[in-house]
Parts: sequence; C-alpha cells; structure tokens
Amino acid sequence: MLRVYLFLVVAILALQLGSTDENTVELNLHGFVGGSVKMSCKLEQPKNVNQLYFQKKDSDGKVTFINGFYSKILDVLPEFQNRTIVNRAELSMELLNLSPADEGEYTCIPFINSVPSQKTNFHLKVTANYSAPTITVQGCGSGAAAHNCVIECSSAGGFPHSNITWSVVGSNLRLLLKDEEDPVNVMDTHSQLWNVSQVITLNCSQPINISCSVGEVVSYAVSVCPSSDTLDIRILIACAVLLLVSIVIIVFAVKKCRRTQLPGDHTTDAELVSLNLRQAG
Repeated sequence: MLRVYLFLVVAILALQLGSTDENTVELNLHGFVGGSVKMSCKLEQPKNVNQLYFQKKDSDGKVTFINGFYSKILDVLPEFQNRTIVNRAELSMELLNLSPADEGEYTCIPFINSVPSQKTNFHLKVTANYSAPTITVQGCGSGAAAHNCVIECSSAGGFPHSNITWSVVGSNLRLLLKDEEDPVNVMDTHSQLWNVSQVITLNCSQPINISCSVGEVVSYAVSVCPSSDTLDIRILIACAVLLLVSIVIIVFAVKKCRRTQLPGDHTTDAELVSLNLRQAG
C-alpha cells in the first residue's frame, strides 16, 4: 500500500511539473446540495488509458486524492468511499450527496501507457436554494404623527451566503425607510447552510405592498401601513355598530318591562270602569 501511495505522489508531481496549461481542458460544473455531479475527462485519444486519478485542490493549495483506478487497489479516503463512482469506460467520476464543502477545484489525471496525458480541470460550484422568504409584520403605529411599521424578512437553508433585498411596489423604499437593522446571518455548523433575517422600520401613511428576496427567491407581497383615513372609517363604523346595539338593547328592555307590569293595576282600572257605569245608571 505504501508503494501505491508513493507512486501516486510521484506521478502527480511529475504531471504538475511536466504538463503545460496548453494541454489542460477547463470546465465549469454546477451542483446542488444533496444532489450529484459527474466529472468526465476530456481526451483526444481516450484509448489505452491504464491509470486515472481524480484529485481536489483546496484554497490553501493542498492536493487531496479523491478516487480513480490503477492496476492495484487504490485506498480512498472514508469521506469519499461511498460518495464517488468511477466509470472506467467513460473515464468519469460521479460525486454524490454534495455539500458546500465539496465546492472547489478538481483535476482529472489520465495516464496512457503509464505516461501522463491531457488533464481536465473542473471548477465545481455548489449551491442550495433558500426557502421562500417570509415577511412578518411586527406592528404598525396609528395616528397623525405615527405611521411606523416594523417588518421582518427571514429565509433559511441556502448556500452560499446571500443578502436580503427589499422591494416596494410603486414607491421608493429609501423614501419610506426609517430604520434598517443589520442582517442576522447564521450558518449551521453541520450542514454549512445559511439562515438569514433582517428587520426594517417604514414611515408610511398609505397602504403599500412590500416583498423581499434572498438568493433570487422572492416572497409574496404583503400589504402594510394602513392610512389614517382607513383607520378613521373603521372607528366610525365601530361606533355606529355600538350605538345600534345599544338602541336594540334599550328597546328590548322597555318591552320587557311593559310585559312584566303588575296585575293589580289592571284590577283597579276594571273597578273604576264598573263604578262609572253604576253611577251613570
């Protein structure tokens, strides 16, 4: 096994020192978190390839062997054993269950008759779509001198980090913006995905429709900032309904009192009528 590692190191170093950029093919790849991506080596003469190595170069320049094939069994790192599939016929490698950590520079190194051949560099970009942003209205003031609406936009599970963008239909946000808090950006240490949120305060006196977007995912528009006229009409309607209910209660109470009048009153009236008839006779 030590000989295999030594051979890999010597072969890769020889390739890096002896090859030229003119013989290197550059390809851009895009994958999604949880998905897969296929890296296919580009060769003018793909026949007679008896060795193939895929490696990754980190931002600090460190080179890591990923997978490949050789006449002897190659030792693959545990984090790539169950996530890589090498196809000898296609000279390709499929990387499964992508995560943000997989983003970076990869190189395909083929050998024809044990001689390094044309390299292929892959520039892999990994992304994850943010959840549909949610707008929460924390409160809107009322009155002639207070029309402040506190609004929050939040989204989760995205990569790479993205800022929140606000949009107001038919108006200039900067003219309405009273306060803008710093965005809150939290990265999950396990998944390396980002959760983002931001709170703003608007000074507005008329209803507006506002939305927010994160990583090209746009929220539904929400109507905020009720006008003072609307509030006055609501107050008048509420007062009218209260007055009507009060009148109905009073009328109902009066009728109930009449129905419960004492029986003695009716008897006295009858006796007076009978006495008047006697006197007239």
